[in-house]
Amino acid sequence: MKMNLSTNIDSISWEELARIFELAPLGKKRDPEKLEVAFRNSPLRVFAFYGTELVGAARALSDGVGRAAIYDVVVLPKYQGNGIGSEMIRRLIQAAHVDVVMLYSVPGKEAYYERFGFRKMRTAMAIFPNEDEAREKGLIE
Repeated sequence: MKMNLSTNIDSISWEELARIFELAPLGKKRDPEKLEVAFRNSPLRVFAFYGTELVGAARALSDGVGRAAIYDVVVLPKYQGNGIGSEMIRRLIQAAHVDVVMLYSVPGKEAYYERFGFRKMRTAMAIFPNEDEAREKGLIE
């Protein structure tokens, strides 16, 4: 069977994608309805399939000129290490057509993203609904 990447959002099972996020693991359980809204509102997105099985996804926001931000790069653990995530990231960077691409990642994955040219920023900041939880997860200082 062959790995296929697609941007077609209409055939996605949001429950299945939520399960992939949970198994990856990428934080707390994702609400399938919110995942669908996030991916539909993202102008750049890609989904990975092994045959007909959804095995990964990634999305990005872009202004189409200066800046883009990649979010939610996820691959089922049994398919990790096969270049799926790398190819999804390359496709999003290429499709963004911007000068600067930022990436939101979980702590501990920095070395993986450095291979694509990403570097830690000194000035990135965020507002979190639960600062203590974000600090505990290593997301903020």
